[in-house]
Amino acid sequence: MGIVNSVNTENRCGHFKADDEDGELFSWLIDAGLTGTRVRDVFTEFCERLNKRGVRIKRGNIALSAIHPQVSAFMYTWRHGEGLVTNTNFLHSDIPGEGWFASPFFFMLTNKIPFLHRPLAPENELDFPVLVEFREEGMTDWFCQIFDFGWGFENQSLEISAGLITSWASDRPGGFTEEEFRILSKAIPLFGIAVKGIASFRTARAMLETYIGRETAGKVLSGQVRRGSVDSINAVLVYADLKGFTQLSDTIEKGDLVEMLDHYLDRMASPIEAAGGEILKFMGDGILATFELTSADEQSVRQICEAALGVTEQMMEGVDFLNKERRDADKPTMDLDIALHVGEVMYGNVGSETRLDFTVIGPAVNEVSRIEALCDDLGSSLLASGDFMRTCSNAVTSLRSCGYHQLRGVREPIELFCRD
Repeated sequence: MGIVNSVNTENRCGHFKADDEDGELFSWLIDAGLTGTRVRDVFTEFCERLNKRGVRIKRGNIALSAIHPQVSAFMYTWRHGEGLVTNTNFLHSDIPGEGWFASPFFFMLTNKIPFLHRPLAPENELDFPVLVEFREEGMTDWFCQIFDFGWGFENQSLEISAGLITSWASDRPGGFTEEEFRILSKAIPLFGIAVKGIASFRTARAMLETYIGRETAGKVLSGQVRRGSVDSINAVLVYADLKGFTQLSDTIEKGDLVEMLDHYLDRMASPIEAAGGEILKFMGDGILATFELTSADEQSVRQICEAALGVTEQMMEGVDFLNKERRDADKPTMDLDIALHVGEVMYGNVGSETRLDFTVIGPAVNEVSRIEALCDDLGSSLLASGDFMRTCSNAVTSLRSCGYHQLRGVREPIELFCRD
């Protein structure tokens, strides 16, 4: 216990108190990595702190690989006296231009060179066009250092395993001094560790949100990961299913089939997310989504139900528009059936000891899927349960009762409402 009490606990990260300027800079970098500040903010302050420390940075640039469904990398550029001047996201669909293939970064990555230094003195012959531009702008020295994060995947658009590219330029006459290189040789790797610490958590969040939804990701990241840990919630359930997908899957080339399905699911998912719903599952050619009602007052409940009903109209309009485009292009189309229901469901971790699924279970989940299965029989692309309509109370809808119907596995018939 005496050892624990002797440690200085004033610093948030619990490391020893800095006793010189270098220590203060390194201590700040450790704190930045532990506290999860945004990468762009850490980079900006790092450049400013280096200049205050006496390291004459004229231009700093970093490119951070991303594990993200749309973005392949983030790039930031800082200039002395101007601050952050570039904040760029590179998409997976972006095609690198000639400038990338003529850059020192491309050369280093393809030749597995982690460090490259080029003094920009007038008498030196430079081997990369961008360095000639830097010299013409008055910069005198430049170097690049690359860090592989060891995440084990290849970023094909950058031809780099996931990691961080950093480059630094000075306008000091004669270039960086030995003292500046001494500071930078220790500070930049610490900066790389701080960025990895921040990026690791943000990458985990982005991936979880992509695969299990924003709200569910928040629950998992907050520690709700124990098997059997579930909450009971009252929610509107939306079950949407594309018609004809199975038959088309036997006649369309696999690549075209996946692309077609993505286009349809995008039209179905976007309205749900825009209205604050949570997509729990993409089930092949269908979607299960919820709009939580728990803790909402009567007026809010009605508004949520109205929003869910409005979402179904937007989903069908989106699919109708897509079908028109595909018919005009002589491509196969699919129609959409949707069911709306409301009820109490259990929401949480279900599965085996080593493989869990964060999902909803309960009678209402089974019922909404069986309601959707009656769309063809009742000649309506949208069916809502009587429970949903009663929850909507005085909301104005375009749905009419189509009688009581038996659901498979459900004891009592339930009233269903369909579109006019």
